Amino acid sequence: MKFINRNKWSITGTFLRAFLMVLCLIFTINCILIFSNIIKTTKISSGNPEVFTRDFSKYIKYKGKVPYVIQEGKKQLKDKNAWIQIIGEDFKEKYSLYKIQGVPQSYNPLTLMHAYKYDINHYSIFIGESKSNNKIYSYIIGFPLEDVAKHTIVFSPLFLRKVISGGIVFLLFINILIAIIVSYLFFGRKMGKPLENIIEGIKQLSKGNYKKHYKEEGIYKDVFISLNKVNKTLNENKRQRKELDKMRDTWISSISHDVKTPLSSIKGYAEIMKEPDYSFSNEEIQEYSDIIWKKASYIQDLIEELNLTYKLKNNLFSLNKTKINIVNMLQTIIIEILNHPTYSKRNINFHCEKEVIMCFVDEGLFKRAVTNLIFNAIIHNDVNVKVDISIYEKDDVIRILIKDTGKGISKKDLQYVFERYYRGTNTSSSNEGSGLGMAIAKEIIDIHGENISIESELGLGTSIEIKINSLEREA
Repeated sequence: MKFINRNKWSITGTFLRAFLMVLCLIFTINCILIFSNIIKTTKISSGNPEVFTRDFSKYIKYKGKVPYVIQEGKKQLKDKNAWIQIIGEDFKEKYSLYKIQGVPQSYNPLTLMHAYKYDINHYSIFIGESKSNNKIYSYIIGFPLEDVAKHTIVFSPLFLRKVISGGIVFLLFINILIAIIVSYLFFGRKMGKPLENIIEGIKQLSKGNYKKHYKEEGIYKDVFISLNKVNKTLNENKRQRKELDKMRDTWISSISHDVKTPLSSIKGYAEIMKEPDYSFSNEEIQEYSDIIWKKASYIQDLIEELNLTYKLKNNLFSLNKTKINIVNMLQTIIIEILNHPTYSKRNINFHCEKEVIMCFVDEGLFKRAVTNLIFNAIIHNDVNVKVDISIYEKDDVIRILIKDTGKGISKKDLQYVFERYYRGTNTSSSNEGSGLGMAIAKEIIDIHGENISIESELGLGTSIEIKINSLEREA
């Protein structure tokens, strides 16, 4: 729990620092932009009404004592939709241009100051000065209020200093506090909590716990989907590994029994034959020797199968492919099986579309694989089972189909049929077998680069199909 809390606050602290850094960066950039705009505005004097008014005196000329505005000045006023009024030292109007209604003809110091502070008939006014023959003239330029507006601010410098010294600091503290709360609620809970779950999920995976399921939502939805898939895959692998371990243990126990039984027979008959006080007839010696030979051959075959599956699994075989007539090979296999006294009365049927179908395979290994598959259909079913073997070529693919009408295989066992150590829950205990025959057959087909598949249903028999690429040629 301490680990989780430490991660939680570590993640939250990281997001909080990032959030505060972003706020500071935004504040700094905004200040730079504001001050740069102020400086830029100050430099553009043509757009400043005060500067325009102050410099407008150059457009005022005099005829005797009468002032007037030259043509360029008129154009400037027209462009700015402004008006001008020139007054003398007596505060009375001497000249006007584009003047609007409501502008007085004369002023006094109070009315002039009032007009400058506020406006005249929705026009902001600015005042300039022009001199002629030692006389001073004042001029008023009015700008539309929607274009130029003036606002008078009344404040206490003492209060302002208090605000700057204490209020802004307090406001900054409040802003930082809000940032921390927002960071915790948004980053800590919305982003930190899911990350905490992801870290905990990975920790559980490292401990071998694959059963936990996570809600697939939020900004890390794709991560949780992947995490659930990994959990599901690892959990399934764990289950299969347990099944295989169980199958292996059962297989070892069965193989130990299968080896122990013939060894007991060999040992028993050998002890009888070495008994000095008993004289054996030639028939007895022949019978006992035959039993010992069969039991020893069985153990030898079992060891050879173990050695073969080891070599196949570790790619220790180099294939010796030759061009053979696979139809002839299948016929030979069937004849050899039916010539065996134990299986001479079994019902095996062979079907082929043509007598010659050529392909490149390692004849010895491929024959071993097909023999294993046919024997599997015979020995794991009763004597009445019917086995149909078919071969045909279509679209440059040779298909060998081995189909029986036996007990079939359950869905649970079907996925393990080609696994090493599998002997099946439907297998009679009286049937001998190493549990390696089907695995060896598949491994042989695999190292040839070909395909084998199986379909089965309880009570309806089993169908195995081998596909061989007939276009393959010798290297």
